[in-house]
Amino acid sequence: MTGPTAADPSGRPGAEQRPAGGGDLPSYQPDSYLAHRYQPPPLQIPSYQPNAYDGPPTVPPTGAAQVPGPGDQDPAKPPQPPLDRWFTSEQAMGLGASILIGLVTVMSWATAWSDWHSYRIVEAVRDDQDKLDQADLIAGSFGIVAALALAAAAAVFIVWLWRVRWNAEMFCRGEHRLTRGWVLGSWICPVLNLWYPKQVVDDIVAASDPRTSPHVTTLRGIPGTRLVWAWWLTWVVGLVLDNVTQRTVLDQDTDLGTLLQNGILSSISAVSTTAAAVLAVLLIQRVNDLQMRRPWTPWWAFEPSPEPPVR
Repeated sequence: MTGPTAADPSGRPGAEQRPAGGGDLPSYQPDSYLAHRYQPPPLQIPSYQPNAYDGPPTVPPTGAAQVPGPGDQDPAKPPQPPLDRWFTSEQAMGLGASILIGLVTVMSWATAWSDWHSYRIVEAVRDDQDKLDQADLIAGSFGIVAALALAAAAAVFIVWLWRVRWNAEMFCRGEHRLTRGWVLGSWICPVLNLWYPKQVVDDIVAASDPRTSPHVTTLRGIPGTRLVWAWWLTWVVGLVLDNVTQRTVLDQDTDLGTLLQNGILSSISAVSTTAAAVLAVLLIQRVNDLQMRRPWTPWWAFEPSPEPPVR
């Protein structure tokens, strides 16, 4: 048989068919095709290393701020503040608090004047109801303005205190005696508000002081300053006297002796409030100055020092 389908003598059909030009047929080379085909990189599976964190902790160089990762927490370490906020200057907030504290002082003297005015009116014209009503209106108006001024000053002062507490916690590792929530709660809890706020301020001043080591373990042993003591004692005296005066006012007792007592107590309260206000403004300036003088470097960026804080 002849033709394109003829078999060769070995019995393989069409095995030796060649083109008309006499050239060789291209041969199929699977190895060459596979050599140029896309080869994915070898999969590398990291091996588990149980002892990777058992070595000694590394200490960053002095002055280099390093943000700790989630795995760098030490169980013996106090909780660090969230790192979405850095050191900030609280000069403007402190200035606002100082202005409002000055307004509270002015209103304390205005309230004392209104108490004495009510006493004089009752003493002079006890039977003139119009003048008595006018005196009550003046005393009530001054009382409302004084309460609003005190509320505004307290709000701004607590915000300032909260923010300088943030800075203090990053300045110094030492554990504060009260948690951060007591910056607000210490002022509104009965009985506890007679000494808890002082402890909060004492620890903030201690942690903000450049002489305090960043790695001191606790702030409890650092003695408080005389400025904080003087401010707190005058504030407590004014607070107690003001509460006593307000109770008699709410009772609406128009007895001449009671009104005289209110005038005396409100005057003493105004003196104490003025002293506390002056000391509070000095305290705000003191804390702001300490935090501006101290390098803005978090405590975990310093090498641990065995030396105790110099006070």
